[in-house]
Amino acid sequence: MEKAVFKATRKDIVHPKQKHVDTLIQMTLSGVSMEELFMLLQARFSEANWAISFKALIVVHILMHEGNGPVIYDYLMHHPNVLDMSRFRDRHNTKGVSEFEQSKNVRTYAAYLGDKVLAFKAIRIDHVSQKNPDGSQIYMKHPSDIKFLLLEVSTVQKQLHSVLKNRFDSDTLDNETTFSAFRYCLRDMLKLFQVMNQGVMKMLKVYFEMHEEDMRRALDLYKRFVKLTDRADEYLKIARRFEAIFGFTIPSLNHAPLSLSKALEGFLS
Repeated sequence: MEKAVFKATRKDIVHPKQKHVDTLIQMTLSGVSMEELFMLLQARFSEANWAISFKALIVVHILMHEGNGPVIYDYLMHHPNVLDMSRFRDRHNTKGVSEFEQSKNVRTYAAYLGDKVLAFKAIRIDHVSQKNPDGSQIYMKHPSDIKFLLLEVSTVQKQLHSVLKNRFDSDTLDNETTFSAFRYCLRDMLKLFQVMNQGVMKMLKVYFEMHEEDMRRALDLYKRFVKLTDRADEYLKIARRFEAIFGFTIPSLNHAPLSLSKALEGFLS
């Protein structure tokens, strides 16, 4: 395990080598010690080298989705400081603006992964990696638990808000490591937006059946949905500059109507 972690997080600014990432994925699926795994990853964080730290975070992100996600989330829920990189500073390549910006990228990316853990703790669902997850009110034809539906939409919105903060400056996208993080953030953002949109449509479908307290909550979530849609559109505009490198067409967002606030408020009042 130590060899795989070290080789997946070398300081060369490329994507973590797939062979070693695959080894770690299989280890998490076979019941390896999470404590040992994250002790090794934390040692890489402590190198205070932006490339090493970024790659270690990318490995964590991949393992959340392709490894034993629930076990990884459970460990991180009980050890929240593992992903606390709020004070991270690159100490090895301080040559100018790029290293300053990369340090900021590392902090923002780590914060997003921490927010993914909080989201899983709140609803026990990873909407990025799970398709039609059990217990989700968003995917039910007729929601049976309005309060959980509202919690689920709110939790997805918090994750989307967090991932949209990962706005990589073009000067830092000159290497595979940063671009890999951008790719994973874009993937998550598109999936989270899709889930949020579906949740909002489901919420609107049952809005007029809600109790007043739930209506007020739903109205707030709808207004947040409008703002997040604008931010997501801006994020995709940035991503489209790199469409050729991504190798796929960045889609346009299909979403619920954005002009219903006054009608919803009118009914509530």
